[in-house]
Amino acid sequence: MSNNLKAVITGDLVNSRQINTDEYSEVLNYLKELLHNLAQAREMRFDIFRGDEFQVVLKDPAESVFIASIIRLSLLSIKVDVRQSIAVAEIDDLRSKVKSSTGQAFVLSGQNLNNMKSELFAFASSNNVLCKHLSPTISLLDVHLSSLTPTKASVLSCYLQHSDESHEHIGKRLDKGRVNTTKLLNASHYTAVKSYLDYVYELIRLKGEISE
Repeated sequence: MSNNLKAVITGDLVNSRQINTDEYSEVLNYLKELLHNLAQAREMRFDIFRGDEFQVVLKDPAESVFIASIIRLSLLSIKVDVRQSIAVAEIDDLRSKVKSSTGQAFVLSGQNLNNMKSELFAFASSNNVLCKHLSPTISLLDVHLSSLTPTKASVLSCYLQHSDESHEHIGKRLDKGRVNTTKLLNASHYTAVKSYLDYVYELIRLKGEISE
C-alpha cells in the first residue's frame, strides 16, 4: 500500500438554513476558530466554502477520526450538528487552496458526503482492510455521539483533547467541579469512545497491515 496516504474530511453543517442570520454568523465564526486552533496544534490544513461547507487535509491519516470527532463534539456543544465524510487515500496535488486539490482521498470524501443520508459520519479508503474494519464500526460512534447532550459533548471533547489530565483539571477548564465532571464523563461513556479512537489510530497507523 502507498506510503503517501493522507486523510481528507469533507463536511457541512446540518440544517444550516434553519439557523437565523445572527446565530449563523456566530456558528461560522466558531467553526473557523475551531479549525484554526486544530490546525495550529496538528499538521492540518482546511478551507471553508459555500458558507457552511468545509474540507480538512491531515498529513497524519491516523488522526482523521479523532479530528472529525472533536469537530463534531465541539459543534454539538453549541447545539449544532455536522455531517463528515472521512477518506484515507492518496493525494496527487495539494494546492494552496485545499478545495482545489486533487487525488483519490478528495474524490472518495466528496462522493461519500454526497451519498450520505441520515448518517453523520462516513469512512472510505483506498485500503480494503481499513474499509472493512472502519466503514461499519464508525456508524456506532456516529449513533453514540448523536445521543449526547451539549454539556456531555463539551466535556467529552475536552477530555479527548486532554486525556492525560485528571478529571479535576478537566473540570477547571470547563468551570465545573470534579464530581460533576466525572459524572458527565461516565454518562458519555468516555472510556469506550477513547478506546475506539485509539483502535482507529493504531489500525490506520499500521496501514491496515493486519489479518483480514
